[in-house]
Amino acid sequence: MKNSALFVLLPAAIISSSAFADTPATPASTQALIDQAATPVLMGSDAHATTTSSAPVAAEPEKESSILPIWGDEARARGYDLPLPFGVSVSHMNIRQNINVDSINFNGLGWDSYQLPSSLFDIKVDKTRQKSKTDTLKLDMWLLPFMNVYGIVGHTKGSSLSKVSVNSDPSKYPMGSMDWIIAQVVKGMHDSGQLQDLDFKLEFKGTTYGAGTTFVGGYEDWFAMVDMNYTQTRFDILDGSIDAFTLSPRVGYRFTIPAIDALHMAPSKLNVWVGSMYQDVQQEFKGSLSDLNMPSNLAGLMNIADPDGKGRFDVKQHLQSPWNVLVGAQYEITRNFNVLTEIGFAERNSFFVSGEYRF
Repeated sequence: MKNSALFVLLPAAIISSSAFADTPATPASTQALIDQAATPVLMGSDAHATTTSSAPVAAEPEKESSILPIWGDEARARGYDLPLPFGVSVSHMNIRQNINVDSINFNGLGWDSYQLPSSLFDIKVDKTRQKSKTDTLKLDMWLLPFMNVYGIVGHTKGSSLSKVSVNSDPSKYPMGSMDWIIAQVVKGMHDSGQLQDLDFKLEFKGTTYGAGTTFVGGYEDWFAMVDMNYTQTRFDILDGSIDAFTLSPRVGYRFTIPAIDALHMAPSKLNVWVGSMYQDVQQEFKGSLSDLNMPSNLAGLMNIADPDGKGRFDVKQHLQSPWNVLVGAQYEITRNFNVLTEIGFAERNSFFVSGEYRF
């Protein structure tokens, strides 16, 4: 899922320059130059001077763009060191978490003009574990000195593995009917253990889109941030999508790393933080039963109930726990390039790594 670039606003000293003026070289003026060198004076715009010194004039520092972020010039005037306004990054996210399956239903079963009722199969779900991998490209910009907005696009691939048991109740159907006969067969297989504790695996992959925003603030070297985003993953084989809202508060500290002359490395910054991630994810998968990798006992039963391959499945599930704990770090190699990594644990295990270029 989408994850944001992490930057903070830290105070910085404002470097000001003074203008020096020269006068004609006379004994009196020479003494004046000595006095002036000891005590530099800012010259007004109406002052007239002739420059005769051959000393080079220091070049003024390059002024950053004042278009973005909005109010950026005011923030810099107050001493805040702002990150470059635009960024592009690539990232990889690996997540493993427990899932609660609300229901698994089969429908469209039967042959010729006969159709089995969808309530014929009573499917009970025990434990479900989901894993997914997402690779994303993110574009972002600082709209305000404390507000970053971004959009992401990526590819998600994953699977969920459930322990299921399939049973049926013949008493719901007229004795001797086709529904009653099939229900008797299903119940017999369940009671003998053939349809108990089966591995029901659901695989998915598709394109992920999303957008989000990050709010940041800080005091001296301490900082806090809140990231929120909405993403949707659309599948290329299965029907349905994963819609997710993510909220991630974090608190951290910024270290200044001194220059390492032996490695020709300039001074750099290291941000470390702790936080938490909340995910509200509702998942519903629909598709053809023939596309599922079912265990042999269940597959054999489905071949009898769905000889034409028209059967469909409908799975509804949600996260077992919406929160987990985060620990992360960002190393600012240069002002233009940084790398970030973050680990999540507790109820959800996650690993995130990203490389970002700012301009």
